[in-house]
Amino acid sequence: MFRKIINTFGTRLLGAILNFLIAVVISQTVGDVGKGEQALLLMDITFVLIFSDIISGSSIVFLTPKHSFSKIILPAYLWSLLIGLFAIVVFPLVGGEITWSLAANVGLLSLLSSLASVNTSVLIGRERVNAANMVNLWQPVTLLLTLLVCYYGFGMLNLNAYIIALYVAYGGSWLFGTILLHNEFRKFAFCPFDEYKGVVKDLFKYGILNQSGHLVQFINLRLGFYLLQRYVDVGSTGVFSNAVALAEAVWLISRSIALVQYARIANSDDADYSRRLTLDLAKICLAFSTAAMVVLALLPTSFHQWLFGPEFGALPTLIRILAPGALIYSLFLILGHYFSGTGRYQMNTYAALCGLIFTFALGFTLIPRYGIYGAAVTSSVSYAANAVFLMIVFFRGSTFKVSDFFLSRKNIVEYSKMIKEQLIKRTDNE
Repeated sequence: MFRKIINTFGTRLLGAILNFLIAVVISQTVGDVGKGEQALLLMDITFVLIFSDIISGSSIVFLTPKHSFSKIILPAYLWSLLIGLFAIVVFPLVGGEITWSLAANVGLLSLLSSLASVNTSVLIGRERVNAANMVNLWQPVTLLLTLLVCYYGFGMLNLNAYIIALYVAYGGSWLFGTILLHNEFRKFAFCPFDEYKGVVKDLFKYGILNQSGHLVQFINLRLGFYLLQRYVDVGSTGVFSNAVALAEAVWLISRSIALVQYARIANSDDADYSRRLTLDLAKICLAFSTAAMVVLALLPTSFHQWLFGPEFGALPTLIRILAPGALIYSLFLILGHYFSGTGRYQMNTYAALCGLIFTFALGFTLIPRYGIYGAAVTSSVSYAANAVFLMIVFFRGSTFKVSDFFLSRKNIVEYSKMIKEQLIKRTDNE
């Protein structure tokens, strides 16, 4: 398991660096307004994916060990197609400024991303984490390369360049994942309709619980973007999106750990083992996340302006406001995957609803008055509320205390010994 965590972290670290370079390229090339347009488009796609993932999302990880590939892949693919087509029709009707052309791109890109996600979820469910990591890494690599070609090769300094890059990234990821699953697809066989009913029921049961939480969480994490567009301007959305991306970059530690944790817990029936594993991983996650956040918060204004452009001078202050909540939220990611891995998706939804109360209470009062700084305070408080709720629930189901989330000297010795043993084993194998 430790080797998978290291591989996942390395892959996600490389992916985070590539996404950071993507943000730099977009900010430097098209400025804060162009960055804002890109952020809003990506959020529209993410919004559609929330509904695609009701059947085509992470519930597949939980159910893959329990059902055959043929029974899972067909309903997941058909649902992705249905939601993508639905988005094309509905977005122009309810999306205000969204044109039919933009809606078509949002729907098709959502479909490709959803199909790619289905493939990677099956890989993770089979504990082929390294293969899933390769698929996930494809997206930022090809996205960055395609953007560079569009911007500097063809002079496409507009949103169309980003749309083209997304088609290459999402489409390529889906194809790559399909190749990795070629044995499963080769053995695919249609099943009697009655056999699909039970699988779809399970996918929907766990998916609706999980995705209702993701929908609320999407509002928690991204409502500020839309409120900034409404009450301030698109340029402020671009600046704030970069601040959020940087602050949330520390979550790659939690997400790398949680990906392996989720697969391991989903394949385990030992409740005590799952709780202890979650606590140990939470300790490691919080320690490394804190170190990363301290470095990030100390970067000066001049550095951010040199990197992104003169419009992004507010980034250091925004990151420091976001930092406390973002750090606590790193625990939410670990605890949330514990509850998901044990089939209790509703706990993540309840936690998200708790954060949503603060998002609405603060977002509509602070953002119109204080702009991007009000948005940062709103996000930070919402992050923390999510995590605190899950911590309370986790404590009530165990004998752990708050102090157990912090590394002790004994923990450091144990984990250092474990890392050393794994490195030696890896060296011997090589």
